[in-house]
Amino acid sequence: MKKLWPHIILIPLLLTIPVVSSPDFDGTLSVFRVSPFQREFIRFVLVIIFFYINLNIFLPKLYGRKKYGIFAFCIILSFGIMVFLPYYLTSQNIFISEPSSMRMGPPEMGALPDSNMPSPRGDMPPNRNPVPRNDGSYYQMIFASALPFLFSFLSSLFIYRNMEKKELERSKARAELLNLKYQLQPHFLFNILNSVYSLALMKSDDTPNGILKLSNVMRYVVQESSKDFVELNREIEYLKDYIALQLIRTDNSLDFTYAEEGNTENLQIAPFILVNFIENAFKYGFNAEENSKISIKITVKEKTLDFHIFNHIVSRNTAGDNSLKIGMKNTVEHLKQVYPEKHSLDIRNDGKSFDVNLKIDLS
Repeated sequence: MKKLWPHIILIPLLLTIPVVSSPDFDGTLSVFRVSPFQREFIRFVLVIIFFYINLNIFLPKLYGRKKYGIFAFCIILSFGIMVFLPYYLTSQNIFISEPSSMRMGPPEMGALPDSNMPSPRGDMPPNRNPVPRNDGSYYQMIFASALPFLFSFLSSLFIYRNMEKKELERSKARAELLNLKYQLQPHFLFNILNSVYSLALMKSDDTPNGILKLSNVMRYVVQESSKDFVELNREIEYLKDYIALQLIRTDNSLDFTYAEEGNTENLQIAPFILVNFIENAFKYGFNAEENSKISIKITVKEKTLDFHIFNHIVSRNTAGDNSLKIGMKNTVEHLKQVYPEKHSLDIRNDGKSFDVNLKIDLS
């Protein structure tokens, strides 16, 4: 409905243009009784109608689907209608001169009858053929319609091209967004599967829990990856399962803390928008032979999500800094696409640690 309001307001305003610009306009609606104005007004209405039909039907349904022959036929037919329909609807006035300044009523006293004026019976003067109005010739009829028709056609074509371009950009953005959603890298799943397999070989008590967490993660990815937004509490549960799987690989040698504050009910977030930060923290922040530390805190206050993650950068992974930058670049683009003007991201990397503070307005 919001998209219709501009048109509902604009069309009546456009229809006032031929009225107020008419030389016959005297501030009243009597101008609608003047046949030249009637034709111009009908032509103006047809221009507007053609604009919307061309924009919403001819261009997308015919031109956009490469049905050029039918499209050309419809355009020519529309032009013919615009040329002849105004004259057809006012055909009783085509061959009779009715200047808007002609006075109505009896002639003045002493005035001689004008031999060129039609008789009261409506008969034409003898030996006089109907003379087309100045704007009644076919050439003038065509010319009078050609310019507004061309303007209407080019305007609708220009808007259609822009709409098509924006749709391509949106499609590209959606494809990029889906690609970013699928940042759950296969090597992570393989590592987790290997970890669960190792637990199974050792007959560890953590094996059933590891399989359950892996199942939860994979189910969530399959079910929610195509959605634009998901429940925040479900996304956080997914992150917890993801973290639990990552912790299986650390063998309790990681200084890890996780905290969560605030009410996450009745809020939605774009899926997988936080997981890349967590994945990078474990990928570049854990080494069993070094002092490894990762801390994660999620705070929700007044529909604002505050996500903070900190990790040491371990030496064995410093060669992967370029990959880390690419991953962060993709995440930043993801945030810009989904939360323009509704997020703030502060990333600090001093070479020894990585500190991320992200705030998202979820309202």
